Amino acid sequence: MLEVCRAAGDEEGVSFWQWVLHLLDCAGHELMSDEEDITMVDKSIPGRVMTTPAKEVLVLKWRHTYLTKLFTFIDVTTGVEDMVFQRAGHSSLQRLCGGKESNWLPLTGCPKSFFNLLYLAKLTIPQKSALRMDESEFILRNFEGYLDG
Repeated sequence: MLEVCRAAGDEEGVSFWQWVLHLLDCAGHELMSDEEDITMVDKSIPGRVMTTPAKEVLVLKWRHTYLTKLFTFIDVTTGVEDMVFQRAGHSSLQRLCGGKESNWLPLTGCPKSFFNLLYLAKLTIPQKSALRMDESEFILRNFEGYLDG
């Protein structure tokens, strides 16, 4: 999307996608979604059962809800990008969001703004200390309405 924005002369878009890359550089891919392999069963054809591999997106209860919305937005935007570019290779698996919680441990060394405040409020002082939260502030940018133009 960064290249699409550059080609269109969209400076605001370039700034936003550079910020997204910086966010991912700071936190790594672990900040994104945890996924579990599942098999979808289609019984729509009487007498036949068809199965399809898929991914179930799991909820990271410790992650700030803003980041959950951001990564959903990025997934939608990636769909827009797929309309612009021809895709090569295997088709991606369908991703289903079911609300099931992940058992991934929270990241350590991240800014406090990456964490769900309700999750942090339930932790004991030693548990919070174990997170080794970075005291520097990482500002979360507004992205809502970006696709609306």
